[in-house]
Amino acid sequence: MLTRLSEYSKVWLFLGFIAVSISTAAAYQTPVTGYEISIYTGTPIVFWTGICISLLISILVVFSNFNSHERYVGILLSALSMTTILSLPIIRGYHYIGTSDSLSHLGTVRDMNSGLMSVTVNRYPVVHTLGSVFSDATGLELHHTFMILVVVFTVCFFVFIPLTIRRLTYDSRLAYVGLYSGFLLLPINHLSPSLYIHPTSQAIMYAPVIIYTFIAAYREPNRTNSIIFLLVSTMFVFLHLQQAANLIVFFAMIAALQVGRSVLTNKRGVASGKLVYSLVAVFGLVFWLWVQNIETFWTSVADTILVPFTETEVAQTAASRGVSLGQVGGSVEEVFLKLFLVSVVYSVLAAILMIGVLLRSSKVSSIRLIQDVFTSDSHAERLLLLYFIGGFVAVSSIFFIYLIGGISDQYFRHQGTIMVFVTMLGAIALGRAMIFFGRHSSARAARGTTAAVLVVFLVLTLPIIFSSPYIYYTSDHVTEAHINGYETTFEYQEDTMSFDVVRSSVDRYGNAIQGREIPRDAYYREDEDGNVINDGIPDHFASQSLREYYDQRMYVPVTDADRIRDPILWNGFRFSHDDFRYLDNEPGINKVQSNGGYDLYVIEPIDEISF
Repeated sequence: MLTRLSEYSKVWLFLGFIAVSISTAAAYQTPVTGYEISIYTGTPIVFWTGICISLLISILVVFSNFNSHERYVGILLSALSMTTILSLPIIRGYHYIGTSDSLSHLGTVRDMNSGLMSVTVNRYPVVHTLGSVFSDATGLELHHTFMILVVVFTVCFFVFIPLTIRRLTYDSRLAYVGLYSGFLLLPINHLSPSLYIHPTSQAIMYAPVIIYTFIAAYREPNRTNSIIFLLVSTMFVFLHLQQAANLIVFFAMIAALQVGRSVLTNKRGVASGKLVYSLVAVFGLVFWLWVQNIETFWTSVADTILVPFTETEVAQTAASRGVSLGQVGGSVEEVFLKLFLVSVVYSVLAAILMIGVLLRSSKVSSIRLIQDVFTSDSHAERLLLLYFIGGFVAVSSIFFIYLIGGISDQYFRHQGTIMVFVTMLGAIALGRAMIFFGRHSSARAARGTTAAVLVVFLVLTLPIIFSSPYIYYTSDHVTEAHINGYETTFEYQEDTMSFDVVRSSVDRYGNAIQGREIPRDAYYREDEDGNVINDGIPDHFASQSLREYYDQRMYVPVTDADRIRDPILWNGFRFSHDDFRYLDNEPGINKVQSNGGYDLYVIEPIDEISF
């Protein structure tokens, strides 16, 4: 098949671009008209068929024996295809994506634009500032510019994963494997890093840029590369402190290993690269100057230090979620395989590569096959990979500290960071296996096998790029009706009344619409001790007896997303269709607002109207 492709490569590439064009047109001609629980089923099959064809053509072209020009066109085709997938919410006219933190970040920008919040007060102002500037420059609404920024940062990940691998190994064949490995988006796990505005996620997608500039400064020590690294690292500090701390640990370990080697061996030659401790020190200084007055960061540090002395509930949390999934027809094992199967494969490949590098660097003669397959004859490359592995181990230790300590769900953020490195190391291992196979068999067969493996990986990961019912999640779609409905509610709400919620958080929409200066207790009721009650409306609406449940008049907003999630996706786990019909039919529960995608009910307690 690869031979036939090589004979008609230009024709196949032309067909690939036609497929992307048809796919984009089909998606654009099918705009979203209301809440979509899944962007996959909401988008026409023509789109997915065309995109899969274009990706398949690009992989076969890139891994066939074509000239460099045709291979570059194949790379362009694949990049265009993946960017089109990422842009689906924009192409199909989504109003916004992200129902939790993402909505609050909209409110942060509104506060900054109105002068209620200074840029220097914000812990991570880059995403918010870029969104604001882009909105002013283009005239687009903030929610639109935010969705565009998500695509831009993810494209950075696509571009710099292969570029970084090329810098690490000086082997373009490995960079090609790295390109398609980047398309797998392994750091996106939907448990924290996701494809909506979430500075942690954008920082993880941007991490390959700073890693690339660091390796460039190591490989080719000159003023230009050093300045570029310092500029990019400064931006990264402002992008997200937690992720900046991860990379400081990574770079600091590399610097320490490099200095230690220089002292022990008295070697500072070209193979050792430039001593980078000065660059890391400046990066650390910028970080320190920005973080020193941010209390939440130091609280997180204190929590980490106290892990050995703190009881953990990781097992209990996993068990609880397992029971919940079981009740809706799923299982933890099923979701894990869908989300992390390819990540596990890449982790195994990365581990094999690290073992090979460590063994060969230590001049240990055991497991020669691993050393022969996965390591290079270049001493400079092996030394750099050895440093890279040291940094990776240091960053991984943070993940295990958070995991063992059960510090909220922060460990999934660190898992996303780790998968940036795993993507690079796993791609190098897969590429090395391809090269070794080609030397001992057929280069064409090796490239064909690698292409087939990457196709399988893409087939497994394309369904989890976006959150969807495939992994028992919803799309996090926020419609214009949702925003307009809450906006009207906030405008006319009675100050004496509070909200209770089904699934959609009123305070998040309050952040997006009214800014973040309004406290949470402005939306929710309080208990006798003055603590905000935000546990949500009782399951099945207190056995359909809300008027007996509340002791004061209460607002209950219900979006069309609320009416779909539990009754359809989760098989009535907490709320059924009958529960929502109860709201419409029960005397004393009044629908006071409706726009087709949002309803607002006022619950009248029985004690309030009985005589």
